[in-house]
Amino acid sequence: MLNNPALLQIIRDGGLVQPLDIFPVYRQEGNVYVATSAYRLYEGYPAEEGDDFEERLDKYLEYVELEGAEHPGFLGELHFQGSTAFEWKYSGTALSEAEVLQVVELLQDNQPTFLRGNDPDTELSLTYDRFNERKYIQLMPDEGRFLVFVNGGFAAEIEMMEEDWEITGGDLPDAALESEILKRIRAQH
Repeated sequence: MLNNPALLQIIRDGGLVQPLDIFPVYRQEGNVYVATSAYRLYEGYPAEEGDDFEERLDKYLEYVELEGAEHPGFLGELHFQGSTAFEWKYSGTALSEAEVLQVVELLQDNQPTFLRGNDPDTELSLTYDRFNERKYIQLMPDEGRFLVFVNGGFAAEIEMMEEDWEITGGDLPDAALESEILKRIRAQH
């Protein structure tokens, strides 16, 4: 998911465009801060102010100083739960369910989730969640090539060409999924 603050826009129930600042909630592990699956939502600033680095830094420091509900622009927290990004809970009253759903959709559409397969000894099986759809991916080595199966059906064939692995048959229409599959195949060789 999102590890850094971001500015996004939603359409409020009244039809107005509302910029939102979204900030990951961090927890301390030893001397390191790690992003959690929770986010604080704040009223954003107009787009024309978004390019002003000094103003953005001042606003970020203000959010850190007046954390959460103490900040006058605080809109609530969004918590993702479970093993997929699609299980979430909103804590707050400033946004309607339809408005929160827009934030959830923006995060989900931009952040595919890859889960390791059931066999801990292999990187050749994975679960892929994106656009509210889960796909089960199995990569099968076969005489110098890999066969890709999605939800049990053949999807693509990947072979080593001159300098890298390439799809030589079938199709993987999702670029993020293709990239993850190629990364796992490269790790095998």
